[in-house]
Amino acid sequence: MNSYAASEGFSPKLLARILGFVGLAGILTGAFDIGYVQSHLIVAGNAAATLQNIAAHEALFRAGFSAHLFELVLNIPGEIITFILLRRVNSVLAGLAFCAGMVGIAVEAVDLLAAYVPLKLAIDSAAPALGAFTSDQVHGLANLTTQLQRSGLLLSWVFYGVEELSSGFLFFRSGFIPRILGAMLALSGLCYFTHGFLSFLAPALDARIYPYIIYPCLPGEGLSSLWLAIMGISWAKWEAWNGSR
Repeated sequence: MNSYAASEGFSPKLLARILGFVGLAGILTGAFDIGYVQSHLIVAGNAAATLQNIAAHEALFRAGFSAHLFELVLNIPGEIITFILLRRVNSVLAGLAFCAGMVGIAVEAVDLLAAYVPLKLAIDSAAPALGAFTSDQVHGLANLTTQLQRSGLLLSWVFYGVEELSSGFLFFRSGFIPRILGAMLALSGLCYFTHGFLSFLAPALDARIYPYIIYPCLPGEGLSSLWLAIMGISWAKWEAWNGSR
């Protein structure tokens, strides 16, 4: 650690590696819930089958939900570390990325409440609170909450898109990591933002470009996180940026 890093109280290379591992862990935990658990248990347009699947595989549903929640917890230090690393490249854009990322986390955290409702409907169908609802009404509520959960996730992607677009640009400009990875991360953010925004503004157009619009997201996030976890950031570039400020 050089004198500048010592005065700051942290090693930027270590922080970058932590950021990389946090990013990789977030990808794995998010993919487990969204890509595996929900795709196996949630049956679009069939609330009865969805509730039966959840009741039969309650432990799997809880594991996926907990993994998703853990991802959000990991995202918090990830946003803080990203801001610390990039704030001297451009403090305004770094602040924008940090705020957008934190709003995305908050939106997704609230969205998890909707994701939890089908479990309550599946295992507490005989509870007094649900006694006033008919079977069709319970199924309708389950359908509504699964649709809202999807909408809430897309809403969070708008903010995550702004965060990744800004961070990717700053990584590209800084040269802390290979510029191609910064560009790929920025492209990932643009795709998240476009998909999330169009899902509300022009759903028919969004349906035409989905899932192609999200194909660049995993390479952008995954490769940049993998590089940071293994290599960290360029020490020479870090010193150059901080020495000029």
